[in-house]
Amino acid sequence: MDKTRKFLLKRQAVFTSILAVILAFLVVGVLLLFSGRNPVEAFGYFIRGAFGDLFNFSNTMSRVVPLLIAAIAFIIGAKSSVFNVGIEGQLLLGALASAVVGWAFKLPKAIHLPLTLLAGTLAGGLYALIPAWLKVYRKVNEILSTIMLNYPAFFFNHYVVLNVTPLEGVIPATPFIQETAKFSTLIAGTRLHAGVIVAGLVVVFAYFLLQKTSLGYEMRAVGLNREAARFHGIPVEKRMMFSFFLSGCLAGLAGAVEMAGVHYRYLDQFSPGYGYDSITVAMVGLLNPFGAIFSATLFGALKTGILDMAVYTEIPRQLVTLINGIVVLFISAKSVIQDKFRQIVTGKKQISLQEEIE
Repeated sequence: MDKTRKFLLKRQAVFTSILAVILAFLVVGVLLLFSGRNPVEAFGYFIRGAFGDLFNFSNTMSRVVPLLIAAIAFIIGAKSSVFNVGIEGQLLLGALASAVVGWAFKLPKAIHLPLTLLAGTLAGGLYALIPAWLKVYRKVNEILSTIMLNYPAFFFNHYVVLNVTPLEGVIPATPFIQETAKFSTLIAGTRLHAGVIVAGLVVVFAYFLLQKTSLGYEMRAVGLNREAARFHGIPVEKRMMFSFFLSGCLAGLAGAVEMAGVHYRYLDQFSPGYGYDSITVAMVGLLNPFGAIFSATLFGALKTGILDMAVYTEIPRQLVTLINGIVVLFISAKSVIQDKFRQIVTGKKQISLQEEIE
């Protein structure tokens, strides 16, 4: 019993996040029940829509890719106490830059596809340097600056697709990229593309950088205590600038992968809020690159499974927004859930975590 208690307490952060998600779905189920709908039937259609067959599963995984890469972008910044809330704008700029490079050049695929991804990566990273400089050298709150900078990115892209690279159609868009700039489709007839491999490499890269390198150690040290890091000779400002730049690069890469794997051109307002959702994905994943895989899968399923739920049960698709909001609410109340979790495991009300483990 003591071993089980210690196991639960040492991993209470994981169990708390799982409980937060479960509680969120329970609340949604109760709301469905009171609205006269069958929550069991609704969630059954949700699971079928997300993972019911090969097509739905592939569609879900294609949604996971940009969410996962963007979540890693937020994690990289957060580990250095840099909260990049401008991922959406950086993602959009990365998508546009990759679409232009993919369309304007004719090169061998071995060169063209990496160049397309690199263009999107650099576009996001360079744009992130603006709030980085404001944060580090002018002490401007990065949450405010990054949120505001989402709007110039959005309207700049909107202007470009309307006036610079217009393509006739219902939705403003750039011309289609060359075949040599596209990811290969992994499963014929589905949207699952080779960008999922890039997402996996990004996860491994982030873990290796943060946990296995001296640079990652210094980034985490800055995030834990800037003054202590400075006292030990770590160049705090440089590490924060680098974290911001790398975060922006990954955000831009998320947009580039979406262009090269799904849309094959920049569609105006193509993102359903990947940049904003990535923050929730990172939080639910406990700011851990591997934890983000599971949370990105959850939110990717929300974006696909909700369609079947809406079609077959006549539940509004806006429910996904409600679920996201409730999950964020419970994650925000993590300390309350954690306290209750400790009380249940230990049977005590006031005790330190160290005493519990010992």
